[in-house]
Amino acid sequence: MGLFERLRSEPVYNTRAVVRQTGVPADTFRSWERRHGFPAPARTDGNQRRYSERDIAAIAWLRDQTQAGMTIGQAIAHLRTLEPHVTGATVATAVARPVVSPNGAYPDALRQRMAHLRDVMVDALVAFDAAVADRAVEEALALLPLEEVCLNLMQPVLVEIGERWARGEVGVSVEHFASGFVIRKVGALFNLSRPDTGRGPLVAACLEGELHEVGLLLTCLFLSRRGFAIVYLGPNLPLRDLAQAVARVRAPLVLLSAATPPAAEQLIHASHELARLLPRQGEHPTPMIGFGGAAFIADPSLGERVNGVFLGTDAESASQTVERVLAAS
Repeated sequence: MGLFERLRSEPVYNTRAVVRQTGVPADTFRSWERRHGFPAPARTDGNQRRYSERDIAAIAWLRDQTQAGMTIGQAIAHLRTLEPHVTGATVATAVARPVVSPNGAYPDALRQRMAHLRDVMVDALVAFDAAVADRAVEEALALLPLEEVCLNLMQPVLVEIGERWARGEVGVSVEHFASGFVIRKVGALFNLSRPDTGRGPLVAACLEGELHEVGLLLTCLFLSRRGFAIVYLGPNLPLRDLAQAVARVRAPLVLLSAATPPAAEQLIHASHELARLLPRQGEHPTPMIGFGGAAFIADPSLGERVNGVFLGTDAESASQTVERVLAAS
């Protein structure tokens, strides 16, 4: 159940009623409308604004977030991740979201803007400037759905910085700073996605020795937003601790990731060992294993040795594979 799902969506309240109920000046939420596309009130034949109960509740929620220290842009971006019913019916229709062509391409202006934001974010992270990087993410969230911001901004930025590190153009401190920034950003979005509710739960972890968690965390964010409950155990987890957690929550699927060949070898071993540690118990079958990561993308032959299902090359394909695998089980 979303924050405002039980509230009525019919636009019946005038501007004065919104001010009276929220305490937010009309000039303020009209400024939000002009700059961020929210709220998106209906209009009468006389061009007067009319707001719904959902609009009023969302305006009050945004008021509380800005009073707590968020910028209004950040608050609206978080509202989109937190409240799909409002964002689907109100925010998303108001913001100038791109029209995707049948081949998945974006309009030239949007594509160019996203390329610019990638450059800005890379330069900011190389300069250890989290504030500028954060503004780039915030602007992207106003242009694209969250999943596409992850795939078309944050992930390519990390790849570019990793390649610069490999060429010796930046130090490992830059790579660590950039990874930490993205982990914090994705982690905050993940926490807002209500990962404790939904189908499952699914358990996700990187095994002991594997510290590269960004790809796994992105997949968990995507799955949570698709309605799955996620028990996220993070990096560097011993196998027996993983088995205990899976057994306790009776997860139907375990998500594992490996970025390097040594980590992939450990994942291969774990995929077979988990079958021994987690035998079928009555009506609860041995959980399936879904795996991915850079090591398996670079060398697909490694995946042939895993007792599990390769999820795909990015968080979106992984989410689709999880849906398909669980639907067939």
